[in-house]
Amino acid sequence: MKYRIKELADNRVARFVALYLFYIGLFTGMYLFFKEDLGFLRNLTAEVFSFSMSLLGVTNSVDENILHFTNGITAMKVVDECTGIYEVLVYSGCVMAYSTTYQKKLMGIAFGVPVILGINMVRLVCLGFVGLWFPEIFDYVHYYLWQVTLILIIVLVVLIWIEKVVKR
Repeated sequence: MKYRIKELADNRVARFVALYLFYIGLFTGMYLFFKEDLGFLRNLTAEVFSFSMSLLGVTNSVDENILHFTNGITAMKVVDECTGIYEVLVYSGCVMAYSTTYQKKLMGIAFGVPVILGINMVRLVCLGFVGLWFPEIFDYVHYYLWQVTLILIIVLVVLIWIEKVVKR
């Protein structure tokens, strides 16, 4: 039994998974503890979303965390899941669990978090247009297509970080 535990501890994949679960637990706990204080992220995300849609010619107004389009039909409520915070937690957990120096981990977070938040804003803008133009497929695009896409993007950003930062 003792040999098996040492063998498991020496296994890089098992170590990564264990550390990933630790960091996800830690970050999730921190998020839940500070959740009420992070409410401003919903409003900030809604403001940036509104500004982005305006730049693309879509007239809208924002009231706290709700974006209203001037067609009078479509409104989108920005909830915690829309802010990108969960994607950032997953990405940061991967970076922190990876076996490398803390300096490279910090570089990974400094590189990846803005990328993920930027892609999340692209997601919201796409969903805004889908909601305006193709409301019948909004749920599919929102709950399925973009969820899978975000997972793949997180994996891609982690792999880019490993290739460009960790391996150098």
